[in-house]
Amino acid sequence: MGAKVAGIEVEAVEYDLRPGTVRAQFDQKKTPASTAVIATLADVMDVDPVELDSLHATVDPEALDSLVRVPTNQVCGDTRVTFVHEDHAITVYSYGVVTITPEHSPTPELYENDTER
Repeated sequence: MGAKVAGIEVEAVEYDLRPGTVRAQFDQKKTPASTAVIATLADVMDVDPVELDSLHATVDPEALDSLVRVPTNQVCGDTRVTFVHEDHAITVYSYGVVTITPEHSPTPELYENDTER
């Protein structure tokens, strides 16, 4: 079952235990990571994607897409890229997940001993 955020198809959208954190899963074959980031961030901020600052102001979208894209039939370790854009901490994982947290929220390291995770 899929969902749409800002008109972009994603596999799923979840709200995390960390305050304000949203996790979106996307199909890398259909949606580049940079597009998933902008669509999810726009949804989190409840704005149209064109109202956001260009992703180029923070990170090279093409480089981001290349870094987290896993070639077909290739086994390799997980890659993740973390950056701040529009005052939100954004992490993109090579297995097709984007997490977005307001920058002032606690970081995941604070939840290492959290048994509810």
